[in-house]
Formats: sequence, C-alpha cells, structure tokens
Amino acid sequence: MALVQRAGSFWNARRTCELSSRGLASYVSYNCKATPPRARECSACIHTEPANANTNANVKAPAGGGGGGSKHLISAKQIELTFAELELKPVQEQVGGCRIRQHVNPLKASLMAPVKTPNWDEVFTDCSRPLTVDIGCGSGRFVMVLAKRNSAENFLGIDVRERLVDRAKQWAEELDLTNIHFVTTNATVHLDTLLASYPGPLAYVTILCPDPHFKQRHHKRRVVQKQLVDTIIRHLAPKGKLFIQSDVKEVAIDMRKQFDEHLGLTLVRSSSAPCDSEGWVVDNPLGLPSEREVHVLTQGGRIYRTLYERA
Repeated sequence: MALVQRAGSFWNARRTCELSSRGLASYVSYNCKATPPRARECSACIHTEPANANTNANVKAPAGGGGGGSKHLISAKQIELTFAELELKPVQEQVGGCRIRQHVNPLKASLMAPVKTPNWDEVFTDCSRPLTVDIGCGSGRFVMVLAKRNSAENFLGIDVRERLVDRAKQWAEELDLTNIHFVTTNATVHLDTLLASYPGPLAYVTILCPDPHFKQRHHKRRVVQKQLVDTIIRHLAPKGKLFIQSDVKEVAIDMRKQFDEHLGLTLVRSSSAPCDSEGWVVDNPLGLPSEREVHVLTQGGRIYRTLYERA
C-alpha cells in the first residue's frame, strides 16, 4: 500500500514544495517578525484570539506598531503561491455571494444529525485504495494538492462549513480529481461511521490547526475529544500515521495529551521526524504547509507539531 509506506513519493513531495515550513519562515523572516494579530484574517482558516491570549510568547511585538494589513497581504500572497499548482482562481472571502463564517459551532443540531454515508464506489474510481483524511480541511486546497500529487491514493476532506465544502467539491470537479471527496459534518461525532463504511485501509489522518475555542466553556467544541481519538486509533491501519499541529501551544498540548493518554500500545511516537527538546516535530513531514501554517509563518509565528505512527 503506497500510502502506508510513506517513505516513497508522498513524503519526497517536499522536494517539490518551495514553501516548506522552514524555508517559508526563512523566506519571509525579513518581511515580518510580528506576533500574529489578535483577529487573524486568513480566508477559510481564521482564528480569533482573546485579548489576553499568549500563544506565541517567544515572538517579538511589531516595532512601531501597525502594519497588520500589509502583513495579511503578504501571507495571502504566499498562500496563493503555495497552492499555485492547482491553477485555481484566487480564493475570495466570499463564496456564492456570501461571506463564510469563520467560526461555526460544531455542536449545532444540523452537524450532530446522522451523516449520510457516501457511496464509495461512486465517489472514488477505486475505493480499495488507502485513504487519507484531512479533518478541518477548510478551503480544501491543501488536501487537493496531495490528491493531485498522489493519484493512486484516495483523500477525504471534512469540515463543518458547508459552503466551503461545496466550493471544494466544485474545484475538485474542475480539476478532474477522481480520488478526492469532501463531506460536511462534525468529524468528532461522525468519523467512525464514515470510516466503518470505507472498504480500503485508513493510512493517514491530519488535524492541522483546528479552531482553538479559547474559552473554557467552549473546549467541548474542540475537534480532538476522546471519541475522535478512539475512532482514529480503532481504524488506523498498521504503520498508518497521524499528524496533528496547531499554532496555539495550549491547543497543541491538549491534542497531544489526549492522544498520549489513550495511546496504550496502539500508537507510538514516530521516529521518522526529528523533534526539539519539548518533543515538537521540527519540520512539516508532509512537505506541504496548510493555509493556516503559511499564514502563521509569514506573520512570524510558530507551529507546534506531533507525528504518530501506529505499531
């Protein structure tokens, strides 16, 4: 299975990506060394922090103040360059004439209702192929690039924002990508149903910079809950991988803690990616940054990454 044995072309894709996390940070370091603004206006992946949030304490404040607008333009340009190979029109903040809500309550009734299982034989050309699932796929461009580069594997993007998912489906159709599908649902609740019906193996799961839901009373809305952890561990194929990351250290710690606590002997920390002294993976092992990751790095922020591999 090509995706289960990631030492091959999928991971070597980093050679074709000029905007890897380390390279991107170096490229823009002279442009921006500011802490990401509190209302981070990045299309399809905005996080709004409370005024007292301290997510990147090691990043210096901007000298002289201001400049937030130009920094956003820089990050937007870098995001477009990162996904230029898709040859899509620049992403707009509006879809179908309506502004997309950046924060959606994943516990609202419509997202908690039973999900309709796709007919995989109709969705994919070959539904026996290994599957990668991107939870919180946003605009979908990140997972579409992976699908384009790896035509022998299948990809599933999941998000709670229906308009973004609908647009991603249209883009995938325009690109003639027959190995990718998108679903609007609460992955925490319904991922088990989706994976149980998929004929092939689950080889990879990504959770990249999920909505942090800073307030304590909203932590129940965070995507990584025990139910999701149990689902991933139950379905992940041997040697399958799980990659999680966040630009908010508190959220990254919380996600890592939950997977570590429910780990047992099922998952082991992957030795294929070097870590720093705190155990965070230094470089993005995918060789392709997510939209949020590009935005954070161009704003001078940091990404906290963890990579797991099933025994």
